[in-house]
Amino acid sequence: MTRIGGQGAAPGLAEGEACVLVGEGIPDAVPDKAIVVVKVLHPYLAPLLLRAGGVVVETGGLLQHAVILAREFGIPAVVGVVDATQRIASGAIVRIDGDTGSVLVAGQ
Repeated sequence: MTRIGGQGAAPGLAEGEACVLVGEGIPDAVPDKAIVVVKVLHPYLAPLLLRAGGVVVETGGLLQHAVILAREFGIPAVVGVVDATQRIASGAIVRIDGDTGSVLVAGQ
């Protein structure tokens, strides 16, 4: 497992298949309980939080609107993960700790 880190933003542990989102717009298919990986967690992505198992974000911070929503929905989130959308492949198994900011990527 490869360990990459950031800042814990919404507490809890989550493990699942990574779904890396690049570009704008809401994707049609995000697997239930996927770990959503994005550059920025824009507010228009908030509906995805209801299906996500966790969130990894390259930029932003604890007070980012969608990160606050993740906390309210009880979905673990880690922010400040440099180049996450390039370092994590869609389909990889990812384990995140929203308390410590730890992100573990299997098979990379």
